[in-house]
Amino acid sequence: MKLLNSHRIRPLAGVLGALLVSAPALAQWSSDPAASLIVSDIAGGNTQPKIVPAPDGGFYVSWFSDTGGFDIYLQRLDAGGHALWAHNGILVADRDYGFTYDYGLAVDANGNAFVAFNCCASDADEHIAISKVNPDGTLAWGAAGISVSTAGSEGVYNAYVTAASDGNVVVAWSADNGVRAQRLDQDGNTSWTDGGIELTQPAAALKLLGDVEPAENGNVIVSWSNQAGSARILTAQKLAAADGSVLWGDNAVRVFGQGNLQAGYYPPFIADGAGGGVFYDYDYAAGLFVPRVQHLDAGGNRLLGANGVVATTDTTQNHVNASASFDAASGDIYVVWDDNYTSDDFQTYDGVSAQRIDATGSLAWGDTGKVLVTPANSTDGTAAISQLIALPAPGGFLASWVTGAIPAADQPLTVAGLAASGDYLWTQQTVAVKTSGYTGRAVGTVGVDGFAVYAWQDGDDGAGASRIAVQNVNFDGTLGNEVSDTIFA
Repeated sequence: MKLLNSHRIRPLAGVLGALLVSAPALAQWSSDPAASLIVSDIAGGNTQPKIVPAPDGGFYVSWFSDTGGFDIYLQRLDAGGHALWAHNGILVADRDYGFTYDYGLAVDANGNAFVAFNCCASDADEHIAISKVNPDGTLAWGAAGISVSTAGSEGVYNAYVTAASDGNVVVAWSADNGVRAQRLDQDGNTSWTDGGIELTQPAAALKLLGDVEPAENGNVIVSWSNQAGSARILTAQKLAAADGSVLWGDNAVRVFGQGNLQAGYYPPFIADGAGGGVFYDYDYAAGLFVPRVQHLDAGGNRLLGANGVVATTDTTQNHVNASASFDAASGDIYVVWDDNYTSDDFQTYDGVSAQRIDATGSLAWGDTGKVLVTPANSTDGTAAISQLIALPAPGGFLASWVTGAIPAADQPLTVAGLAASGDYLWTQQTVAVKTSGYTGRAVGTVGVDGFAVYAWQDGDDGAGASRIAVQNVNFDGTLGNEVSDTIFA
């Protein structure tokens, strides 16, 4: 029996009375997909949210607010969906930029948040900075954070950050001369070469950062699009914790032996928990875009063959916007993607399919996967599919997507739970996370307490009145807080 107070047992009437008088406000996760929790409604507009789980069961949410420049803000939520800091969060970086590059958000085992970003408006001191934010909202490394690149010496672009397994953090970024990375301890001291380790191989190619994730013993894995002419190849390298030296050979690892990334596409990957990574993309091969997955082990060996595994054998349409999740216990990789084609009369069609790829590389749900949304005419935007997200769930995964695009007024966010068998986890098959209005930049994660949370730019496709909204989805397909009986349990 769980007691409300382990030090004192009072009569039941007294307990009920105390609950009625002094209980905190009800948890803030909404059970209504038309009224999700608003994290930020700062005037001027809010966009590009990110969300990561914290070790206490809560979450950190970051975003850009246009306050005369796209500045970075951060909010901390507890497991019940309460904002733990003031409404609209705290200012992490006053950037003064009128545009955005992608940025990074991570959390360590002690609940500290780390934000990596391009800063600031003056070309003379443009650099990559990283800020550490303590759980109480204080900026541990000051208002400007710590610069990890050499200011003004080269153009810098997107930046990502990860908490390494040894308690340090590693930030990686794209620069004119390629991809760089730097390691910092909890006090902000750097331990690799000043200006960061530069990844120079394969040679004679533009390198644009895809992701950085933790590996074993404080090592990290970095991925990027290696671009030489029209060839855009997904590439990965492991860096040693001690000095940033390369561990997967001087020329790094080509993740897939064939396929060409779309321009402007730099896919993330998933740390496998054993020193390797699970990679996914959609790439161009034999005249079509196809969803492809690969698993690299701790030594950089390709476990799913030289070319990885294409999630569908269908060759009648493109399969784009792939997202994946990984079950470390079984080795299964779950993939969701957009089925897309244009008919002879120039009408566009969009649908959604999913696949489970087992540890041997077999297509568990048939050659073409499981259809979640039958392709429909999306020429007017109403049935367009975008923003696909795959998240892990017990015994399967969650697949989500946004339906509708401008000029369609409503762009609902829908999630389906699928078991390893391919059966739906829920009787109703799908759940609406958000039902109406504009939806942009949707992201998602799973918390340590066992439920998913999605965040998105809500309303107003321009800068003006857009907000950042969040919504949880329990693994039983319900929204809001699960009811728990703490008195009679």
